[in-house]
This record gives sequence, C-alpha cells and structure tokens, in this order.
Amino acid sequence: MTRQGWAERKVERKLGGQYISLSPKLTAELLLAEHRRAVRVVKRELDTCVRQRESETDVIQRDRLGGAMLACSNILAALQKGRT
Repeated sequence: MTRQGWAERKVERKLGGQYISLSPKLTAELLLAEHRRAVRVVKRELDTCVRQRESETDVIQRDRLGGAMLACSNILAALQKGRT
C-alpha cells in the first residue's frame, strides 16, 4: 500500500458515502500534508533539545532536556509507525 493509500482509506472509512463535501483524494492529500507537518515539528523540537543539551552545564537542566528528547523520540516513533 502506498503512503497515499492509508490516508484515502481512513478518510473513506470515516466520512464515506454521499456526505463527503471534498473528494477522498483531496482530503487524503490534506491529511498527508498535516501528518508531514507534525513529523517536521517534532523533528525540529528534537534537534533543538539535542543542541541545547549539548551546551547545557546545569545537571538538572540537562536531565529535563533529556526527558524532552525522550518524549520527542517517542512521539516521532508513533507518528512514523507503519508509515514507511
């Protein structure tokens, strides 16, 4: 199944039938664009945390940034799960 296939199927299942005001393909494109945006946002936040942690000297702050990095990694894995 292509990447577009999962989005189309989800849209058709959720909205299906004659009640769709947008075409399933257009709706799937919008959904995919939003998914890509979410992945970019999480990757950017993860990179920011990594850079800040490398330059941080306070141990407590480093631990907090480590937790933020773990959270970002978990979110990124969940977003990318089954989408490759």
